[in-house]
Amino acid sequence: MRRYLALVGTLLLLAVAAPAALADSIVYEKNGNVWLANHDGTGQRQLTSSGGYSKPTQADDGTIVAVKGKLLHRLDRSGKLLNLAGDSSGTGPITPALSPDASLVAYNFFNTGSITPGFRTALSYSNRQTSNDEIFNIGGWSNPSWIGNGMVLMFDGSETFTGDTLIKTLGVTATQPWYEDAGMVLTGGEVDAGRTRLAATDGAIIRLYRLNAPPPAIAVEPRCDLSNPTGSFFRPTWSPDGRSLAWQEDDGIWAADIDLDNCTATQPEPIVAGGKAPDWGPVAAGRRLSATAPKRVTLGALLKGLRLRVNCQCTVSATMLLAKKPIGKAKRVVSRATTLKVKPNAKGRARLRRGGTRVTVVIGGGGRFVTRKVRVVR
Repeated sequence: MRRYLALVGTLLLLAVAAPAALADSIVYEKNGNVWLANHDGTGQRQLTSSGGYSKPTQADDGTIVAVKGKLLHRLDRSGKLLNLAGDSSGTGPITPALSPDASLVAYNFFNTGSITPGFRTALSYSNRQTSNDEIFNIGGWSNPSWIGNGMVLMFDGSETFTGDTLIKTLGVTATQPWYEDAGMVLTGGEVDAGRTRLAATDGAIIRLYRLNAPPPAIAVEPRCDLSNPTGSFFRPTWSPDGRSLAWQEDDGIWAADIDLDNCTATQPEPIVAGGKAPDWGPVAAGRRLSATAPKRVTLGALLKGLRLRVNCQCTVSATMLLAKKPIGKAKRVVSRATTLKVKPNAKGRARLRRGGTRVTVVIGGGGRFVTRKVRVVR
């Protein structure tokens, strides 16, 4: 068995997955660009095309932040650049985490100067560039993630530190050492939105914990291990309801449904080949497809192309049929309400001239298909 979820002394796999919420989405990096997909990897949609992007993260309202160059780029759901954020000092941001309310970005960077070199974690306002010492900056800690909107969880980024995790509570000057696992060195992870579970990794294992009290209380109970990755694990991320987990391996993004009460899981499955650095959020990957077509159209207008009104955040395809046979196709990436024209091909135009009182158009996008029938007026 290539992958498994194990509880010390017990091993149990389930064959059937509990369905995740259809509104969820995963933002991720692929081939240097930012992508979105549904929770199961369907509906994959590329948001950026210029390259150079890495480690995207999303807020509860769907706002996205990703690293490009030595700064943070804040994007909307269509991939449009809203503004730059962060600080380009040292290496610039490496692994960002956008707060659920989209107001702040926690990120780590490597300080390359002669004074206090090494990993540091800082905060930036998401809507503007922010000096790395304006809000918070601490050395020796890395791979931050958020616990609600008020706490940042950081992991050990220094060989000289003995603790695994540290919590920074906004508005409180002092930081608080948190949980340390005696059996492994935790280098990254995430607490779920309900603050009842933690997934953390050292690269070789993802360890799953139950939180018997919300952080910063140290009431952490190790439950299960995910092991035997292809290469190494990176960036485990919980679904908004805390029932499922996604993560990166060297061959792409994987996911499984998790039951910590009985320490069971569905067999992990690959959902995005070649995907990296997933971040799960509650907003759907794309706007649900809607499409309208005229109820009737003249033959002359139809020969020039049928205009459809479509709305989606997905790739929309349309096929025109006459007597159940395709006579024309169109395809377009859509991020808002727009017009899609379907032109009949040469054979289709010839068939339309010979006769036929109705054409059918099948429109698909984002995993949904709709059919529209149009009367041909001669």
